[in-house]
Amino acid sequence: MNNKATAILFSYALSSFASYCYAQNTPLLEYVAQYEASANGLEATATRSLNRTDENSYRLSNSLEASIAGQALANLDQASEFIIDGGRIVPLNYSYQLSGVSRASHTIFFNWDAEVALSTEGDESWQLQLKEGVMDQLSYQVAIRQALMDNTEDETSFSFEIIDGDAIEIQEYRLVGEEITSTPFGELSTLKLEQVREASDERVTEIWLALEWDFLLTRIEQLNSSGLRISLELKSAKLDGNTVRGNN
Repeated sequence: MNNKATAILFSYALSSFASYCYAQNTPLLEYVAQYEASANGLEATATRSLNRTDENSYRLSNSLEASIAGQALANLDQASEFIIDGGRIVPLNYSYQLSGVSRASHTIFFNWDAEVALSTEGDESWQLQLKEGVMDQLSYQVAIRQALMDNTEDETSFSFEIIDGDAIEIQEYRLVGEEITSTPFGELSTLKLEQVREASDERVTEIWLALEWDFLLTRIEQLNSSGLRISLELKSAKLDGNTVRGNN
């Protein structure tokens, strides 16, 4: 696989992470986290943050820069704005911008009054019928946290509805179990999940979330159909103003 194709896949790794509308029983904590990733000789640094913009409004954002031999190949900026309304996560706007060796863009505007979402990629646009629980490819990551925190019935799998271009796709994740994950600042107790795919699908996506740190994303491992493995690892973070530390 050439560096251009790898850079595109690499930029998607950060957003490969779950969309049903779950009850907001626990408050969202602001955070900022730094990650490092690797794939096929490429290196990347990434930052993910959640900020409260108003009483019930939030902005979740990702930024990533992939490089090889010190030369930048791809830059990704991704953001989702949403509100908490009646205890539920309601996305309002989504943006995705990839630049560098390849360029791509995707925006979504949610019009809940008209029950329509306008999804735009490049020069193409589509109107999609909205129903409660539909989200974009970033705000659903808040829903996975809610699903885990509100999982009083010990469910082992969760289904999610996510807008992807001209369609609304259903993704399913299942709980694998608890694991100890090593980081530069010590070991973290994490919960591991994996995406459920068809038996014939060779792709694998595994996710680790920090149990004692508000289910903060700790690690992603992704294997695509060509055998390329992409990893994303937490290097440092602050959650609700507190520095994330390991158990030891």
